Amino acid sequence: MTEAVSGLCESQNQENTTGAHTSDLSYPTFVVVGAGPVGVRCAQRLLDYSSDAQVVLVGDEEGEPYNRVRLSQYLADNLEQSELNNPVTHAPHPRLAEFHNRKIIDIDRQNKRIIDDQGQQLPYTKLILATGSVAARPEIPGVHLDNIISFRSLEDAQTLIELRQTANTIVVVGAGALGLETAAALKTSNNRVVLLARGGLLGNRLSDTAESYLSAALSALQVEVLAGAQLEECSGKDAVERIVLSSGETIDADGVVLCTGIKPETTLAEKCGLDTKRGVSVSPYLLTSDPDIYAVGECAEYNEQLYQLVRPGFEQAEICSRHVCATTDQARALPPYQGSSNDIQLKISHIPCFLIGSTNSSNDPNLRVLTFENRFRGLCRELYVRKGKLIGAVVVGAWEESHSLKQAIADDADVSELQLESFCEQGNLWQETREQTREQTLKQQPDSYLVCQCNGVSKGELCTAIAGGKRNLQDLEIETNAGSACGSCRPLMAELLDIPAPNLVMRHARGILVISILSLVLIAIAAFSPPPPVSDSVQVSWYLKKLWYDNFWKQVSGYTLLALCVMTASLSLRKRWQKIKAGHLDHWRYIHSLIGFAALLVLVVHTGFRLGENLNLALMLVFLAATCTGSLVGVFMARNHHWTDIKLREHRKWWSRVHYALLWALPVLLFYHILAVYYF
Repeated sequence: MTEAVSGLCESQNQENTTGAHTSDLSYPTFVVVGAGPVGVRCAQRLLDYSSDAQVVLVGDEEGEPYNRVRLSQYLADNLEQSELNNPVTHAPHPRLAEFHNRKIIDIDRQNKRIIDDQGQQLPYTKLILATGSVAARPEIPGVHLDNIISFRSLEDAQTLIELRQTANTIVVVGAGALGLETAAALKTSNNRVVLLARGGLLGNRLSDTAESYLSAALSALQVEVLAGAQLEECSGKDAVERIVLSSGETIDADGVVLCTGIKPETTLAEKCGLDTKRGVSVSPYLLTSDPDIYAVGECAEYNEQLYQLVRPGFEQAEICSRHVCATTDQARALPPYQGSSNDIQLKISHIPCFLIGSTNSSNDPNLRVLTFENRFRGLCRELYVRKGKLIGAVVVGAWEESHSLKQAIADDADVSELQLESFCEQGNLWQETREQTREQTLKQQPDSYLVCQCNGVSKGELCTAIAGGKRNLQDLEIETNAGSACGSCRPLMAELLDIPAPNLVMRHARGILVISILSLVLIAIAAFSPPPPVSDSVQVSWYLKKLWYDNFWKQVSGYTLLALCVMTASLSLRKRWQKIKAGHLDHWRYIHSLIGFAALLVLVVHTGFRLGENLNLALMLVFLAATCTGSLVGVFMARNHHWTDIKLREHRKWWSRVHYALLWALPVLLFYHILAVYYF
């Protein structure tokens, strides 16, 4: 690159660079300021659409780019930190250079250079501002005390994880999407979480009915929702100790999280004289008032509209990058940006909630709003229909047809009166029963079906990538970008890969795998090794003699084994009885594995590695077979997100069915075994 680029490359140890460090002046240099998801997407597309340009990505945060959109999932322990990684490319690219921990403070538009906070300069041919937004902090007394945190970055998320473990009461201020996700993620069994909703939930975009359902769902998580509550003051010595509400009510709190909105980061644009309003003013091709500078994402204002979601940012990045790399004639033919929808999808694990399309019912005589409710199941579904076409929906609670619904709204699809009647009565548009709905899998959808709404990736594109050898979620995401934004489409991607969706990120996978393998080893020893000889001589240790031959200790080990069997059977109710919600299912699976292994050890103590004869032999073989198939299921559950053979899912189903069949035989054989022992 030029001297300026080389200067930036020769930075302190805090800087991270990849790619070439030199450039020929004859090559264009496209610079992106901002390493968030939209900035990274711009850099990706610039590399894709150009053949000779140097692409430079500059970010002011330490470390590699990460996916800010999924921070609430990381906070909720649904993701590992490594899963937040969001590189421009997964391999070094000769035309890419990245600079992190570099804050750009000025733009020399006349000489087409950007200047960082250390005075070093970098030239550009075209410049893209993807500076995003900053958290809006309310101007109230005490807002700068310790433990008052604006949730915006990975560093903030890590701070909140520590706060969640130590704070007794955490107050979340703001009931937008981020506030709701944050409140749910911070709640543990040992703390109190209070959510302050000055207006309605999700910025008053919900009807009273839908809001009541969402509020009830949060209450079920033990998140306290205070409607109409406004924060007036925070007080404490060094850290926050209490807050005061507009009603005069005081709440003792040792942590406050501010989710009070964001404001576009326009400091750089304003300083260099670009036209700004609330954000940086842009044209339909995302050009600013300078023909060599673009703006995309949360910092850009198009047609007096700001977009604070990732999907509009990606749409802008696509159009902007194409325009930057196009020739003059090509640029004239490119379709312009025409605005984006402000769809919302909450990322709260067991509370599906989304708003899509147009859901504003005011002042439109042609608009119909149809509602389906099921209080018992916590379901609220609202459809917005104009002149026989689906234009929007609000959904609280699970709905098997949700992906088809999103596609229909995106396609401006017609809906018949018969379908609307079915919706009002059954809650479904395309099937009358849940069983019929389940039959319509993703594989039955056309190739044009949009799987990843954020990145506009269709089923056909995913199938093409799978056919090309991308046989796991990570490779599929790298190839197509599907699932790289909010991650809500990953279960659909898993369905195409024949991966059981509940086990994509299985907790305790390593522990279950180790226990399952140890169980299989122990079963093999019990089944195939010769039993120790029966002897009454002194050659048999006294403690083994007691365990194997003493009637009292035989009863102790026998009833211990029976108790462990009952415990493992009761643990399986967590999966099959929907009313039991305590604890994550993966925790129960782990405990189930531990108790099953303990039962095997007690069985060895009880039998002395002897299979027995007649009824005892039958009981022993059924017990070992049931434990063996259960251990095999454990191996498949622990490893299925690493194995991509389509047949493996069917193997797991088969072993599970055999396991359940054998378990039904155990109580009968145990009953006759106990009866025979006491009878004789």
